[in-house]
Amino acid sequence: MHDNPFADDTPAAEPLVIPFEQLSNDALNGVLEEYISREGTDYGLIEKDLDAQLAVARKQLTKGRVLIIFDPVTERCQIIESELLQQWQAAKTSND
Repeated sequence: MHDNPFADDTPAAEPLVIPFEQLSNDALNGVLEEYISREGTDYGLIEKDLDAQLAVARKQLTKGRVLIIFDPVTERCQIIESELLQQWQAAKTSND
């Protein structure tokens, strides 16, 4: 299992960071809802409704903890921790 979502046999391509501020509210909600539903949730004894999960995700975007990226190889948007992207970029740079 890879810690890096970009580490596979697919040729490497630089992911494009999509500034969330440039997305319409509907587009941003669509990306966030897809991510939330794909990732699943486990909040223990207290379940959070979709609005609460969206609020948390928006807060993480606003604080820069996570980023929306577009992967040109898979042609999909993903939400990743900003630190993970920085690690991937540093590893890519050191391998070049």
